[in-house]
Amino acid sequence: MNAKKKLSKKRRIIYLITVLTLVLGGIAMYMVVFVSDIPKTQPNVNHKPLNSLEISKDTLHDHLNNSLGIIETGRLVVKENREKVNSNLIELYFERFKTTAVKPFPPIFFLAGGPGSSSTRVGKTSYFFLFKELSKYADVVLLDQRGTGNSIPNLECRNSLDLPVDITENVQEEIMKDLLDKCRECADEFTYMGIDLSTYNSYESVLDIDAIRRALGYEEITLYGYSYGTELAQIYIKYFEGVVHKAILVGALAPDHGLKLPSDVQSQYVKMDSLMRLDKKLSKYIPNFLDLVKETHEQIKESPVDVKIPIKDAFGNNPSGAENALASVISIFRPTINMTLTETHLQMMISDRVGQDHAMERLPSLYYKMSQGNYREIGNSLRNFKRRRLPNALFFTANGASGYTDKLWKESFEQETSTIFSHFGISYGRYPEIYTTFKASKIDGLNAPVYGNTEVLFINGELDGRTPQRLADTIATRFPNNKKITVQNTGHNGLLSNAIMTGVIDFLKDSLTEDVRIKRKIAFRPPVPYMYSMSDTIYKEINLHGVTAGMDLYNSLSAEHIAKNDYLFDFSENSFTQLYHRLEEANRYKDAITILKFVIAKFPKSSVIHRSLAEAYLLTEDSGKAESHLKTALDLNFFDVRSQALFLKLQNQK
Repeated sequence: MNAKKKLSKKRRIIYLITVLTLVLGGIAMYMVVFVSDIPKTQPNVNHKPLNSLEISKDTLHDHLNNSLGIIETGRLVVKENREKVNSNLIELYFERFKTTAVKPFPPIFFLAGGPGSSSTRVGKTSYFFLFKELSKYADVVLLDQRGTGNSIPNLECRNSLDLPVDITENVQEEIMKDLLDKCRECADEFTYMGIDLSTYNSYESVLDIDAIRRALGYEEITLYGYSYGTELAQIYIKYFEGVVHKAILVGALAPDHGLKLPSDVQSQYVKMDSLMRLDKKLSKYIPNFLDLVKETHEQIKESPVDVKIPIKDAFGNNPSGAENALASVISIFRPTINMTLTETHLQMMISDRVGQDHAMERLPSLYYKMSQGNYREIGNSLRNFKRRRLPNALFFTANGASGYTDKLWKESFEQETSTIFSHFGISYGRYPEIYTTFKASKIDGLNAPVYGNTEVLFINGELDGRTPQRLADTIATRFPNNKKITVQNTGHNGLLSNAIMTGVIDFLKDSLTEDVRIKRKIAFRPPVPYMYSMSDTIYKEINLHGVTAGMDLYNSLSAEHIAKNDYLFDFSENSFTQLYHRLEEANRYKDAITILKFVIAKFPKSSVIHRSLAEAYLLTEDSGKAESHLKTALDLNFFDVRSQALFLKLQNQK
């Protein structure tokens, strides 16, 4: 008997050791396979001659490794510190779309936001198609500002935060302590490499832009700035207005407005509240969005919430088989991730989402879920937020060098008493002590307002809480020779569309004679799940009685329920794209085509439905009809990456 007990105990020990080995091995595999680290940067290019310019040709690929075409790449060597004789040398990287125009306009220089974003990385997104189209009229130059992208050095911080999510006392102080520690780690690494962080500011970046302009032999340029890039464009105009042909400022910031204010975030929520009141379904669950937000923040402030997230959530929405297996093993020892959500955490996360269109559309649902005691979604956001990477160090060095006025800092604090949102939640990354860790010294006059006679096009979204409309209006008074494109129901990152591109081209051609307001609908995410799946319902009907019966069922359901103020069925195009993919997976291409042709009559301006129909025709080898629908899809949304890729594939096959 004792021998059996010993054997049983031995087996349990072996089992536990085996499982533990699998867990540790799985975690190690996950870290190696799924978690990529940022490589250490090259600190300088002291082996290259000062002012040397290298230009070559390369094939540009998008994030899916699809070939986008041939572009020029360039590298220019400049001093890191122009005031020092023996300064390190750094390299500015740029990409150029050469124009096909016989009589081109002055070249366009694109300046990305941040500070710290890479222009050339932006060029691999949907913006590629904008730059390609603009290259029909002028050279387009994408400059990786010093410290960013493929420029050398790249000041991307390689460490991550470890924000405390297990405390309810002194939360702001502990968060600031971790932020300062991590910023110091990042700054010390760059300083140890001999990088002079004090030179990574807007003034030096402006001199870099002009150095590239002169190296490429351009007499005049047009500036195209996005977010922080608009501030950089204005500072360039301040020093070099004589060589600026025009400026396009998208999501405009001003040098003298270096802080987001709580009232700016609140104004976005006020506008959202007005829109939600017009939605009978949504307002049934959320009659007053502002009250819901206020009550949620007050409740969490009074009683922080213990949140438990299933361990499998850490592997994303669509985990692979290996990730699922790993999650199952880890769950044996740690079934949940446990955190405490405080109002400070909520303020920080919500403020980070300000102006993001997709996040904005989800906010009503997010707050409604919290009011119902469902914290899983915000808990997963907290899990990711806790370990987020620090931004590029240029964010701190450039903002620190520009600074902000004491008056603006005080105003931000004072607005806490009249708004839902807090100064700390919005500006935690802009505290003076953080700037100090990066050796950022304020440069006198760099945050002064800029005035000029340059012809400027302002492009802004009416729901942009990050760079609110009031800033564009203020800056416009300083550049009286201006035009405006305002986009309805749009935030900070939704300022790219066919209509905007048309307006930009008209501005370049001097044919934009008046301000433009572009209409856009906003689709808030439902606060509750749909009671029934339209895709499942129609698919079952098709299986039982055929495609015609499926279409008839949709018509009868929509006639009966579409006007009802509840979330019974999703009657949007989303249901039909899901249905299309189910039919495609079953190799029922003809049925898919029949359904999509039926749907187009319901949603004639849906680029997604036209693209799906093109895909279905490609599966039946009808390239002619596929091309026709792809052209329509691009006429509706020129910036749909999938439609562009399919259209290019068809063109290459001819």
